Amino acid sequence: MRIDLLDSFPPELDAVADASSRSTFYHTGAWLHSLAAAYPRLAPRCLVASDGGVAAGYLPYFETRRGPFRAAWSLPFGTYGGPVGSEDACRELASAFARRLGQPGMIEVGWVDFPGRAPAGGWESSESTTHLVDMTGGFDVVWRERFDKPRRRRARRAEESGVVIRRGAGVDDVALFVGVYRDRLREWDSGAGHPESIFFNLVERGGARVRLYLAEHEGAVVGGHLNFYFRETVTAWYGMTTSRAGDTQAGTLLYATCMREACAAGFTVYNLGASLGRRSLIEYKESLGGVAHVYHTLRRRRLAGRLAALVRRGRRP
Repeated sequence: MRIDLLDSFPPELDAVADASSRSTFYHTGAWLHSLAAAYPRLAPRCLVASDGGVAAGYLPYFETRRGPFRAAWSLPFGTYGGPVGSEDACRELASAFARRLGQPGMIEVGWVDFPGRAPAGGWESSESTTHLVDMTGGFDVVWRERFDKPRRRRARRAEESGVVIRRGAGVDDVALFVGVYRDRLREWDSGAGHPESIFFNLVERGGARVRLYLAEHEGAVVGGHLNFYFRETVTAWYGMTTSRAGDTQAGTLLYATCMREACAAGFTVYNLGASLGRRSLIEYKESLGGVAHVYHTLRRRRLAGRLAALVRRGRRP
C-alpha cells in the first residue's frame, strides 16, 4: 500500500469518508477547508493510502509552527480526527503519522480517536467525554423517555412565551448568529473565539450537512445552533443564546426542535459535545437524555514537546 503526503484535501476523499465507519463530519472537506481558511497559521496536510492507484484511506491533520518547532494534530481544537478508510489503510496511516515525529523540528504528533480504534502501543492516551442522545425510535421516544420533566416544561414555556425556532438561510442569518456569539463572548470576557469567517464558510461549503437554527423572541434573535449532519449522527457544534434568552427558555426549545427535525430526517444519534468537566453543563446534557461516551486523545512527543506542555500548563490561571 502506498502512502502519499499532500498539502491539500482532494475533493474525491469525501467519498472515502462517506463509506468509512470511522469517519465524522470533521473528516470532510467542508470542515477541513473551512478550518484552513479561518486559521492561516494552521498548515493543512493529508496522508493518503492508495491501493492499486485508488484511495483506500486518509488521515487529515494540521501543522503548527512556533520558532523552529512543529506539531501535527488530527485535528486541532479537540475535533475528531485520525485515519478513515479500510482497516489495512488505517493501520498503515497510523504508523505513517507516528513516523512524522521523526521529521526535523517535529516535537509532537497527536490525534483525537473518537471511534476508539487506536493502534496498540506507543501512544500516550488521555480520556475525554462527550454526551450522546440515542434517538432510535423517533422524537416521541426521546421526548417522553430521554428529556426529563423539568426540560419538557421549559420547552413548553418557551413556546408559550412566543419563542419561534426557524432554519437559518443565507449570510444574513449567519451574521445574526455571529452577532449573538460575539455579544456573549464579550459578556463572558472569554477571548476572541473563532474567526467569524469559519461560520460563514461552514454554511456555504457544508450544504445539507451544516444547518443553522435561530431562536426569535419578540422580533429579535435570542439564540442559535450550528449543527453538523453526517452519516447517522448530528453533532451540536456551537449553540449560543443571549443573556435575555434565559427567561424564555429558548435554549431548551432549540435543542428540542433540532432533535425533532433530526429524527424526522432519519438521524439516530445526537452528539451534545464535550463539557470539559463542568458539572452544571454535564447535568444539563443529562437532562436532555445525553449519556456519557468516553473517547481518547493520543499523542507522541519528544522531550521538547513534553517541556512545552509543562510550560503551557504553568501559564494557565
